[in-house]
Amino acid sequence: MKYSIRKDDYVKIIAGQDKGKFGQVLSVSADGRAAVEGAGLLINKKAVKARKANDKSGIVDLPRTYDVSNLMPVCSVCGNATRVKHGVVDGKKVRMCECGAVLETKKPKEVKKAKATVRKKKAAEKAE
Repeated sequence: MKYSIRKDDYVKIIAGQDKGKFGQVLSVSADGRAAVEGAGLLINKKAVKARKANDKSGIVDLPRTYDVSNLMPVCSVCGNATRVKHGVVDGKKVRMCECGAVLETKKPKEVKKAKATVRKKKAAEKAE
């Protein structure tokens, strides 16, 4: 079955314990569940046994899965969670936001800060 949620979409959770939070879709399964990862979202823990000599056993954090009906994609143009409309642009069928823009749900870009430790290491290498 086809869903309006796809891998790498930035989504808002509209129902459940994490209602109102945002995350990124890691995968969508055929049974209508999407694995979502994001800051502040709940995670599942699973005990994993080492299968090989160099593997480690222990408790692993897995992203929580949500039903696709409880997720809404966030439009990168208007910044709102939106219902998906379908339209044809340049002969291709595309997903569209209610604002009329082609739906590209990307997480808003964050400003990256330069690490001071990296600069110190480079300066120390040049001095030698």
